[in-house]
Amino acid sequence: MIDVHSHLLPNIDDGSSSLEASIQLARVAVIEGITHSLVTPHHMDGQFINHATDVINLTAVFQTELDRLAIPLTVFPAQEVRLTSELLTALDAGDILTTDTQGRFLLVELPANDVPLYTSEILFQLQQRGITPVIVHPETESQVDAGTAFVIRPGFTGGLYAGYREFIRWCLWESGDGI
Repeated sequence: MIDVHSHLLPNIDDGSSSLEASIQLARVAVIEGITHSLVTPHHMDGQFINHATDVINLTAVFQTELDRLAIPLTVFPAQEVRLTSELLTALDAGDILTTDTQGRFLLVELPANDVPLYTSEILFQLQQRGITPVIVHPETESQVDAGTAFVIRPGFTGGLYAGYREFIRWCLWESGDGI
């Protein structure tokens, strides 16, 4: 199973607070059947800036630790990007990570308090570039346009991994692209 939205990287956003907690979360994920996980720290959300190069490097370090401990989880760098007026500029600058190697899916978080007037335009511009915006918390959003995918949160009974476990109903493997 592939987890496409996790906050496993330690100490870089409101997810895991330590390497030890990240390792424990990874162990629980494996027990629950997860074999691959996109690590998706918050980016450009007004509180956290996690540049693409930093996420790539930290993911590699975390993967090395998972391998050293023989935890059979493969992690891939990605980001949960807040929709801001600067998103396209950051994308053009190479500071945005998509969920797949072809750059076709982007995890997008809309602002919590309101939907900015530019939302439809930026989502449209992403789609014009061949990128499907994937809204990571659709339960909090009232406005989304056609061509936008959603992360679906199935029921979960709890445990250490509960706050980090969200899955997408379609699988990137089915698209033929893999991760």
